[in-house]
Amino acid sequence: MALLEFVKGVNLGTRQELVGDRIVFGRNADCQIVVNAPAVSREHAMIRKIGALYYIEDMGSRNGTEVNNVKIKARTSLKDGNQITICGNSMVFYEVAPKPKLPDHMSSVKLEMQEEEKSDSSTVEATISPSSSKQILETQPAERLAMLLEVGMELTQTMRTEDLLPKIVDKMFHVFRQADRAFIILKENDRLIAKVVRMRREGEDDKTRFSRKIVNRCIETSQAILSEDASADQQFDMSQSIADCKIRSMVVAPLTSRAGEPAIGVIQLDTQDRFKKFTQDDLRLLMAVAALAGVAIENARMHESLITRAALERDLELAKRVQKSFLPKKFPQIAGYEFFAHYESAQEVGGDYYDFIPLPGNQLGVMIGDVAGKGVPAALLMAKVSSDARFCTLTEPLLTVAIGKLNENMQEAGLLDRFVTFAACVVDLAKHSVTVVSAGHMPPVIFRAKSKTFEDGCTNDQTGLPLGVIEGIVYECNTFTLEPNDCVLLYTDGVSESKNRVEKDFGMDGIYATLKSGTMTPAAMGQRLVEDVHQHATGRKPHDDMTVVLFGRVS
Repeated sequence: MALLEFVKGVNLGTRQELVGDRIVFGRNADCQIVVNAPAVSREHAMIRKIGALYYIEDMGSRNGTEVNNVKIKARTSLKDGNQITICGNSMVFYEVAPKPKLPDHMSSVKLEMQEEEKSDSSTVEATISPSSSKQILETQPAERLAMLLEVGMELTQTMRTEDLLPKIVDKMFHVFRQADRAFIILKENDRLIAKVVRMRREGEDDKTRFSRKIVNRCIETSQAILSEDASADQQFDMSQSIADCKIRSMVVAPLTSRAGEPAIGVIQLDTQDRFKKFTQDDLRLLMAVAALAGVAIENARMHESLITRAALERDLELAKRVQKSFLPKKFPQIAGYEFFAHYESAQEVGGDYYDFIPLPGNQLGVMIGDVAGKGVPAALLMAKVSSDARFCTLTEPLLTVAIGKLNENMQEAGLLDRFVTFAACVVDLAKHSVTVVSAGHMPPVIFRAKSKTFEDGCTNDQTGLPLGVIEGIVYECNTFTLEPNDCVLLYTDGVSESKNRVEKDFGMDGIYATLKSGTMTPAAMGQRLVEDVHQHATGRKPHDDMTVVLFGRVS
């Protein structure tokens, strides 16, 4: 019976008999052959049995289906030994089940060689499992064994790839005496980058190029390549890059960090002398070195990533402390008034802002702002808003003019993709009057203690555009009086738009209900509002920064 043997990918090492006339591959659990990988379509490809023959066709998948590394466009016949690849998951088609391999306990190495007879060249491709290392070590001459031990020690002692890779290449020249050049090439962001290039003879800078065709083939198939004469090898179709590099004999091994994972690069040795050739023993040795180096590179990358992450966390913690230094360190202490404020960012740093600014004439400025976006960019803009708002309100006696000047400062900064919603209140502490200017921000909420009702501190007609949108805006203001025990709430949309597990906003109804549910003082109302928002969003990460500011007259 025909079958498929998975040789790479999520089903590595498994076999699947082809039962029936229609066998569907895909991510869907209903498929006859399930390939559970994100890039695989739900119903990706199909094998059809027509008479005694088998055919494969793609089912309109997103990423296509390959047979022998060629993407198929129509129904394609399958021959014994054909390799089918679906999004990096490879399997071999057999018309008749192959003879079983020796079990692991009877052979410490699983080294498979496939030799292609060419008219004028000899090419070997090989795959090797991690368990092969023992046999390779046992069959190497003393000099090569010493090199492997030295490389192994270097791998355990070096955690920086830029230090590790050159040492490996230098040691290989002592063992592979026929090698004229050595490369360690890594694939980064779909680009091939030669991390290390060494020539046996100095002054050969014009010969440091490598064949991208050979390297790409080794990476894509995760198979090592040995060619006695690459320039005449028919499998490379007389590639111009091979001719330009004047490669004769070569051996290339993939760098893989673990079984089933795609190769991250290659080690390549080659010679430009037609009398120097690499052997299968050289191929086995290089594969052992590549297996060790692949793991070491991945470990080094993880180590460097952890170091980078730790440095970033330290920087973010410092940024968080710096940002908090822009916020008031304590609330104003004014007879007959009480103040409350709470700030928390959705990420390490955020873009919300509030401030209390003492002004001439027994007045106090109460400011709140919300920078579009979150994280470090928003925090940097928040720092600018903080200093500019203080400067503008202290130098301009009219609040509408001060906010207009603040908008002009934002325009001059040239922050075309950023804007700030902003609300400013100036409290006349003698007359108990409040003047409000809103630049695209939610209107302040006034709680009237006598009637126990809420009203907006400004109308939609009095709300101007956010800061930084367009220049030349003339802002309007609204003025109202605070009676005894009246309070004013300023907040950012991280409060009203806080969501629970079923995506329901806290909303204005939640704000009103919370404010009325207990003691009607700014501190009590503010603390209650913060706690209720947290309770509402239990089980979810905050989606936005949250700032609450309340002030009002108290008995």
